[in-house]
Amino acid sequence: MNFVLVTGSTKKNRKLVEGITNWCIKELMPRMRTLDIEIELRETLRSEGVYGWCESADSRNFRIDLHKKFDEYENLEDVIKTVMHEMVHVWQWATGLCKDYADGRRMWKGKDYTDTPYSKQPWERQAYRMQETLYKKWLTEVTE
Repeated sequence: MNFVLVTGSTKKNRKLVEGITNWCIKELMPRMRTLDIEIELRETLRSEGVYGWCESADSRNFRIDLHKKFDEYENLEDVIKTVMHEMVHVWQWATGLCKDYADGRRMWKGKDYTDTPYSKQPWERQAYRMQETLYKKWLTEVTE
């Protein structure tokens, strides 16, 4: 059974993030049952444009940090898309598309992209595309 733990911020914010996270698991990884995802709502480097990031110890254990003050995002849509973006990264690592190695290398589909600028990293480009698709689908399911 998958484990999702959300800490920090307010109960309302934690509940929203947990709900979106579980929806993303069902949407992206419906057959996975051994994911361990810890999400902390805390101060991030939002002054540098960073509202969230994801780290992976292995293909089953993940840590996501999200900016805790939802009123400092442009709008609630951006909060939801940020969670979805980070969950795409979970999916990428869990399925082996993206791999990090102890020596600092970052591989994508077997090719080394360690020194690739952020805007050209294939996992980031995919995450930005997929967050939009996921958001649209989530909206239709939530408003039905």
